Amino acid sequence: MPASKAEQVLDALKALLETVPDAVVERNSVLPEKIPDGGLIILRDGDPGEPEQALGGFGSTYYQHAVEIEVYVEEGDAAARDAAFDALLQQIGAALEADPTLGGLAFGLTYGRPEPAIEVVAGAPAIKSATLTVTVDYETDAPLA
Repeated sequence: MPASKAEQVLDALKALLETVPDAVVERNSVLPEKIPDGGLIILRDGDPGEPEQALGGFGSTYYQHAVEIEVYVEEGDAAARDAAFDALLQQIGAALEADPTLGGLAFGLTYGRPEPAIEVVAGAPAIKSATLTVTVDYETDAPLA
């Protein structure tokens, strides 16, 4: 049985994120004790939202699926951390813009710049993180397929 449309969309989004150089990309994983040198991107399945159907209830079902992309960077000092974090966000943006229809699976993607946070780690460099919400607009012939 082929994967559902939602699963296909999430797999395609993960594949796009995997084009970001040097970053480790995972899906629905727990935060490791050590952030990889090139940064860590965790794709969370998010919320597919309420299905919308065409008038009359016939035909395709439309979704605005809010997917979360968590971004983590760990560097020795604040200036290096800020620069690495900004570079990683720019690379993620470039990856998303490279194929906003996810190979024709979606109508498009929308997203904005996330609000960063600093997490202090005792005895280790601080971690700069943010959650980027990407909304994927797509349709499917069956809500659960």
